[in-house]
Amino acid sequence: MYAAQILSAPLSDFSPVVENTDRPMQAVWEWGDSEVEIGIWECTPGRMDGTNGDFDEMMVMASGRVTVKHGQDTTADGTYDIAPGTLWATPRGWECTWDIHETVRKLYVIDHRPGSSAPAIHIANAHTMLLGEPTPRPNPVAGNPLEASTDIWAHNQLEIGVWEGTQGSFEIIREGYDEVFLCLSGAATLTGTDGSIFDIGPGTALLTKHGFRGTWNITETVRKVYCIVNRR
Repeated sequence: MYAAQILSAPLSDFSPVVENTDRPMQAVWEWGDSEVEIGIWECTPGRMDGTNGDFDEMMVMASGRVTVKHGQDTTADGTYDIAPGTLWATPRGWECTWDIHETVRKLYVIDHRPGSSAPAIHIANAHTMLLGEPTPRPNPVAGNPLEASTDIWAHNQLEIGVWEGTQGSFEIIREGYDEVFLCLSGAATLTGTDGSIFDIGPGTALLTKHGFRGTWNITETVRKVYCIVNRR
């Protein structure tokens, strides 16, 4: 899965949202298997039931505006204001309603594998979220790249957070997990040992699967939202 720019990635034809309350229309671009779905979702203005089934979900908003009311009665227990850059994760059975004010587009990861429930997490703006102290990348190939990250949700088999890396080159190996990310800012190239080349910039969505090996070459400090999908 590679979308150079999430906002212009082609989606399916629009269709009605199932069990909607106010005629929103949705379109998707999806990858994955019977256990984990990964994709891009767009939905037009309206109101809908967004209650999770038996799955955990990670989402990061790329465009649009929506108010998500959540709690037992979906009115009094809490409200999320969702806008570009919002990162949030919701557990299985999480009850909510969506009031979509402007057509939204998001990256999502849905995990259908068995697991327990947990509190939801909501980061209003991942662009400005404070990260940990930068530390040297342990395996540089060129330059002196530094990295910093903050995990916001680690539950069942998903790990979600924000990562930032400075200029330089370093190798990566995916062992026992897939990683899905959306680049928020910066510029880089990721080259796989299999010959694949991915240009990375604001709005790039990429999945690197278990077994992937490659080299990051960061030319401008990169910040990304990531979701690690553990496969062991």
